[in-house]
Amino acid sequence: MLGRLFGCRKSGGDRGATFMGRLARDTRGNVIAIVGASILPMLALIGSGIDVSRAYMAQARLQLACDAASLAGRRAMSNGVVDTAVTDEATKFFNFNFPQGLFKTAAFTPAVTGAANSTVVVTASTTVPTTIMKFFGFSQLPISATCNARQDFVNTDILLVLDTTGSMGYDVNGVNVNSGSTSKIVAMRTAVLALYDELKPVQDQLEAAGLRMRFGIVPFASGLNVGKLLYAKNASFIESDKHNYYSRAANYNILVYAPNTPTTTATNETYGSDITSANCTLWGSNAVPYGLGTPINSSSTPPADNTQTSYAKVSWTKKSGNGSSAVGTCIRSVTVKTTSYAARYKASSGSAWISQRAEYQVGNLVNGAGIDVATNTGGTVATAGIYNAVQIPTVAQNVTLHSSYSYSTLTKSTTQWNGCIEERDTVPTITSTSGYGIPSGAYDLEINLLPSSAATRWRPYWPDVEAKGDGAKASATCPGEARRLQVWTRDALSAYLNSLSAAGSTYHDFGMIWGARFLSPGGVFASDNPDTYNNMPVSRHVIFMTDGIMDTDPDVYSLYGQERLDKRTSGGYVSETDQNSRHNQRFKIACNATKGIGASIWVVAFASSLTAPLSECASNSNQASTSADSAALIAKFVEIGKNIGALRLSQ
Repeated sequence: MLGRLFGCRKSGGDRGATFMGRLARDTRGNVIAIVGASILPMLALIGSGIDVSRAYMAQARLQLACDAASLAGRRAMSNGVVDTAVTDEATKFFNFNFPQGLFKTAAFTPAVTGAANSTVVVTASTTVPTTIMKFFGFSQLPISATCNARQDFVNTDILLVLDTTGSMGYDVNGVNVNSGSTSKIVAMRTAVLALYDELKPVQDQLEAAGLRMRFGIVPFASGLNVGKLLYAKNASFIESDKHNYYSRAANYNILVYAPNTPTTTATNETYGSDITSANCTLWGSNAVPYGLGTPINSSSTPPADNTQTSYAKVSWTKKSGNGSSAVGTCIRSVTVKTTSYAARYKASSGSAWISQRAEYQVGNLVNGAGIDVATNTGGTVATAGIYNAVQIPTVAQNVTLHSSYSYSTLTKSTTQWNGCIEERDTVPTITSTSGYGIPSGAYDLEINLLPSSAATRWRPYWPDVEAKGDGAKASATCPGEARRLQVWTRDALSAYLNSLSAAGSTYHDFGMIWGARFLSPGGVFASDNPDTYNNMPVSRHVIFMTDGIMDTDPDVYSLYGQERLDKRTSGGYVSETDQNSRHNQRFKIACNATKGIGASIWVVAFASSLTAPLSECASNSNQASTSADSAALIAKFVEIGKNIGALRLSQ
């Protein structure tokens, strides 16, 4: 029996197998035992997966919130300081992306601090409660995030295109304050300096790394001052031979007479008989000697108007007698001065200026020698004719006329080139429906075209000779000289901005065309604008600020002359509305060309509506804005400073 119980076999088969043997060999019901034994490990595995997955999602969301907070905080930073504004902005973005209690996390407060190189550091840590793992002694799982953000600039070039038209001398309510403390041009100066202050820490960091941040400035109105910069770059860029101006002239056609240089003859006469000394004195002055009647050799008729005869005692030589009765020989001189009169011509009195298109030599103007220009129509000329304002000083003379005539004397001044330009050749076919292509012959819009002919060279702007159709001097404005890209000090930038004044009409296209030229890696200033500097790329930006809509004037002397007379952009002036639309299209073409060189454009309309062309010019809708007052303009320039370049997470 014991043998059967413990599995002892009988010979001849297994029928005698024991109970314990059969039980050992029987596998029925093993699954229940195995499941029972493994249920706890399985619960731990599944629970940890669920809880860890929740913790992982919470961790990812926490990191996202941290990144957003550090970027927002860095954008709010001014002058590299982590202040309340930075902390509040970073915390706001953190809480927006990770609200308290999300994923049932424990309450916490993110920490916002600063680090070197104007870096914003955000750290946060909390815990996520578990659901199943708490049965195994793990009631919560820790999560944390740390992130840094800094303004990571490459080489940065910023071109400021600034409106300096007449309305900039007004306040935001349209009151002319003559560039006083409340004028828009003063607000513009302050805003530009605020931009500089915002970017100065970055400029310092770049310089320390062997890189650079530069600013260029193009003030614009109805004129534009870049000529001397072009001439210094290459004298052949500016026309130095001849150019046509619709200019002032005068018609010298009124006949007058002026005395020629008199001819003089002098002879000595001897009194015909002996004469006393007293009578010699009288006769010597052609007076009647006492008791002797009419003077000898004197005419009884007066001399002609152009002849003057004068007498003078020469000598008296005593011959006989003594005392007062002595007589002698008397000699006097007779001088006859004959004046003839020459025909001269003067201009008509009153408003004598007329206007005509005339060709002028401009070499002396461009090279700085200066040219004399008549400031009135005075003087007379020898030959009747029409003379322009430069010819008059060389042919007209201030002479003494016959007493029956009167005239004004000639006045003149030496004119110097102020550096403003007339644009090179263009075509009048660009209208609001022309699109963005540049027509053949529109050399003014080709930002990279180097001058190689009279048609492609710029011409000196010469307001001293420019005249309206009635001969009156044309209205002209030459803004402050533009500045090529350079590294500025704050004092130098402030002094330059203070030199700018408000005058002229509003031509947005002038500013943008030359903003593009100053930034382009091709064209006349190509050497200023390499794509890399010290083996690092260059980021290009244009900040275009204006206080008004396009506002052209057909009678203003601009880069294209006077449109009513010169018809360079219209082919024939129609209306101001038509002219504005033509220049708006040119502005769009210039904006498109600026984007084509990889520049990012920011447009700020100061106390003005944001027109469709201005909105379209900006690189995106977020980079086009209006500023209703001085404070808003300053804030906008600071905001642009925060956005220029690439914010990146450094950790």
